[in-house]
Formats: sequence, structure tokens, C-alpha cells
Amino acid sequence: MTSRELSPGERWYWIIDQLSTLNVCARVRITGEVSAQVLRSALGALQDRHPLLRTAIADTAPGTPGDGPRFVPADRPVPLREVVRTEEDEARWASEVDGHELTDAIDWRSGPLARAVLISGPGQTHDLILTVPHCIADGTTALSLLRQWVRLAAAPSGPGAGAVERGPLPEPFEALFPERDVERAADAEGATDDAGEVGRLEPEQFVPFARRRTRMLHRSIGIDALDGLARACKREGATLHGLLAAALASAVARDAKAESPARFAVGSPVSLREELRRPVSEDEAGCFVSALHSVVGYQPDDLWSMARFIKEDIPARKQRGEQYGVFDLLARQGPSSVADSEPFIQYIDEHGPFNFFVSNVGRFEFPAGLGGWQLSQAQFVGGISVVGYFGSSVTTSHRQLSWNFTYIEGAVSCERAERIVDDCIRTVLSAGEERTVE
Repeated sequence: MTSRELSPGERWYWIIDQLSTLNVCARVRITGEVSAQVLRSALGALQDRHPLLRTAIADTAPGTPGDGPRFVPADRPVPLREVVRTEEDEARWASEVDGHELTDAIDWRSGPLARAVLISGPGQTHDLILTVPHCIADGTTALSLLRQWVRLAAAPSGPGAGAVERGPLPEPFEALFPERDVERAADAEGATDDAGEVGRLEPEQFVPFARRRTRMLHRSIGIDALDGLARACKREGATLHGLLAAALASAVARDAKAESPARFAVGSPVSLREELRRPVSEDEAGCFVSALHSVVGYQPDDLWSMARFIKEDIPARKQRGEQYGVFDLLARQGPSSVADSEPFIQYIDEHGPFNFFVSNVGRFEFPAGLGGWQLSQAQFVGGISVVGYFGSSVTTSHRQLSWNFTYIEGAVSCERAERIVDDCIRTVLSAGEERTVE
């Protein structure tokens, strides 16, 4: 495996990860007999399949040959940390994510760019957590790597079955961008700038970039309520993502005591996998997302109109090519290191198009059983770092919708975060209730 330079997008995520940890975590529950030794062997097999999991990042001094950050080989095994929980500590996985996996950076200097946790509890119940930095993974990547890890561990012939030849590092995903006119795309983006005052989530206090810490609140919606939401969305001509984003925008508006027709910008990270020069499967490691925003008018008595607007706005923005604008900006003006990053980050912090978002991978197919294992509650959660104050990660899998909310500690108090979260859940569940037939 050779080394290669980080692309502008990868470098950006690497830089802000050094200021405030930017990890992506995936979790699944296993019921059945689990061996840590087998899991470690399976992690090795997973590394064999993904060159990015066998790398570190070397940062050479500016002006020297090969200057700038580069992926370099690092053949250390992915570490597996073991935790034992009690019967009363059912949500230990969430406290591990909140207290460690989202806050403790992966050592990019030594590599590898991944780590794992095995949480074992009574009754042969176990939680697996796989954590990767955002510079090499999005939510889909994290979930896919977790799924591959579990499959390798459950393989009848053992984790080494079907061993593959180690391949080269993948090319930067920017190299897969479709042909487009960058200048025209920039003109189109400028022409569609949202005029007028746009609301954002206001922090309670400014937290210096290097002191920002992502905290998490976990919520889920069961299958019965989820089916009701699907029926309601179909009836109202909306999408589930539009509904979730509208609910979050409404909760932020109510938190700000805003009145209609106030407008708020809510972000929607979107997958680029299907629109690149070649389709990129779920099983390919990398960060294949961009983010778009919808400036939606707050309508306290008409959530569905807000949801329909977001449903129509995101495809329209994609049609204009706005999802590529941030990468053009990073290539032209993005910082090259932490040392020169503050002006750029401060501008994003103060003038970015949004600072709260809903990252929704949609329905993710994860096996319900493998060998003697029962699998459930597969989901992901992503950190925020310095690109916002409030976010959420949504996974629909194993007959439930997992909605993991994140916020920057200090900028948003725990009490305020819980109030916004409870408002979101209450709003969404109310929208899914069947109309009374008169």
C-alpha cells in the first residue's frame, strides 16, 4: 500500500478533528455467545479488506518534500476495548459513546484510523461499537464497516475465511465527482442565496473552538409509531426526512420564541454515492457526503407544509449542483493546517448556512440474525466538532428509528438540549397519529 496526500475535504475534516473530536460511531446489540478473541481476529480481516483502516496520517512540515498531511501505512491492529456492564446499566453503550467515543480523538499519528468497544452484560447480551474519524467515514461507512465486522466474526469457517489480497489506497472521492462547470455551479449557488433574515440556533455562550465537546442524547421510535409515520407521510405527500427536519426546525423556533413567518435554516447531509462517476457501494469506506440547507418558514400550525417544502427543496438544490460547492470552496480557500484555520472556521461559525442539522442515512439493512446471534438496534451517531451547535443522526433498522441527538456542551445546556429533543419527539409522534374519521 502506497501513501497519498489527503484531499481538500479529507484535510478539512482532519484539521477540525484536531480542534474538537470529529468521530463517527456505529453500534449494534448482539444476543448470544461472543468471543473477544474472535472479534479481534475479525477486525484483522476487516482491515485486510479496507486499506484506509491500515493507515495513519503523517504531517510533514510546509516547504519540505511531500509537505502536507498524507495517509501512510500503519499495520497496527484495530484496538478492541472490553467493558462489563451490570443489569441496571442497560444504556451503558450510550454513556460510552457520549463520554468516550465522541470525545476522545483517534490517534491519527500512530494509526490505525479506527477503534472498537465490546460491552458485555448479563444474559449473553453484548453491544459492539466501531468508531472511525470523519475524514475517512460517513454514517453509512461506519454502519457498513460494523456490519462487515459482525459478518466476518460470525462466519462459519472463522474470520479468516475468504481472505482477500490487500489492495491499494482508494483515490480521493473528489476525483469521482461528475463532470460539471465549476464557475456555473458557483454562479447558480450565488444566485440562490437565501435573502432576508434567517434564524439559526443561538448558543448560550461562545465556546472556544478547541474546547468544544460533542454530547449525545439517545431516543428511538418503535415499529408501530414508525409505520404510522410512514402512512402519514404518504398521505401528506411528504418524506420522513422532511418531517424530521421540519420538526427540528420547529423545535429550534419554539426554543427561540419565534413567531411565524420567521425562517430557519436546517441542514441535511446528503449522500453522493449514487451520483459520482461510478456508483459507490455502501461497503466502500470513505466520506461520501455533502450538506445542503433548507430555509424553511416556521409554521406552528402547519408542520406538513414545512415538511413538504424540505422534501422539494433538497432535490432542487442537488439539481443545481449545490452539494459540490463546499468542496470547491475548500479546494480554493480551505486551510492547510490547524495553524491557519481559525479565520476560515470563525467565518463558518458566524456566517455558515446552518448550524443545526438532521443526518439521516434512511433505512439501513442490517441482518437480524447470524449463526447463533440475534442482532438488533443498529444505529450510528456522528460528532459535531466546530461545524454547528446541534445535530442529530437518524438510522432506520431492526424495526425501529434510532434518533441520536448531539449538541456542543456549554454552547447548549443539557436542560435546553433535552427540551429541544423532547419537543422534536413529541412533534413527530403527534404527526404520525391517524386522523379521526368523521
